Amino acid sequence: MEEDSKQIKQQEIELLLRLRDGDEEAFAILFNWYKDKLYGFLVGITRSEDKAHDLVQDLFLKVWQNRESLVDVGNLNAYLYSIAKNLAFDSFRRFSKETLILEELSLSDDTLPDPTPADILIEKELSERIAAAVKRLPLQQQKVYVLRKEKGLQHEEIAKMLDLSVSTIKNHMKRALGNLRKIISYSYPDLFIFWLVLFLPFF
Repeated sequence: MEEDSKQIKQQEIELLLRLRDGDEEAFAILFNWYKDKLYGFLVGITRSEDKAHDLVQDLFLKVWQNRESLVDVGNLNAYLYSIAKNLAFDSFRRFSKETLILEELSLSDDTLPDPTPADILIEKELSERIAAAVKRLPLQQQKVYVLRKEKGLQHEEIAKMLDLSVSTIKNHMKRALGNLRKIISYSYPDLFIFWLVLFLPFF
C-alpha cells in the first residue's frame, strides 16, 4: 500500500514537471484525473451543477496560469480542493454583492455594457476555429458533436434522433473529442487550453 502511494506521488511529480514546461498533454491528464472529483465536491457546496461546472473551468484555468509553481506544492490533492473551496466562497460573495447592487439600482438589461468590438472579434475568431476543426471530423462524429455540444441534446435524445444506441453515441462523442484535441493542439495551439477547459464535457 505504501509502495503504491509512493509510485502515485512519483507519477504526480513527473506530471507537474512536464506541466511546468507547458506540456499540454500533461495538463489534459491532470484535468482528467481531477475534474470529476472536483466537480462533485463543488456541486455539494454550491448545490448547482451549472455553477460547479463553471468553477471547475475557472479552477483549471488558474492551474494552467500557475503551472510553473505547482511543482513546489506538497499535496496537490489538498491544494486543488482548497482552490475549489475558495472559488466557491468567492462566487457566493460576488453573488451576494451583485444581488445588492442590482436591487439598489434596479438595473435593467438596457443599462448593461455592450460587448466591445474586440470582445466580438475574439469570440468570432474562436468560434470560427472550432467550427473549422469540427468540419475535419468524420461525418458521424460531426453530427454527434454538434447535437451534443452546440444543440445541447442529451445522449439519449441523440441516439433516438440518429437511430443508434446510447453507447454508440457516447463512443462517437469520445472519439470526436479525441480527434478534436489532436486537430486543435496541432493546428491552433494557442486555442488548445481554452478549448480543453471550456468545451470538454463531463461524462
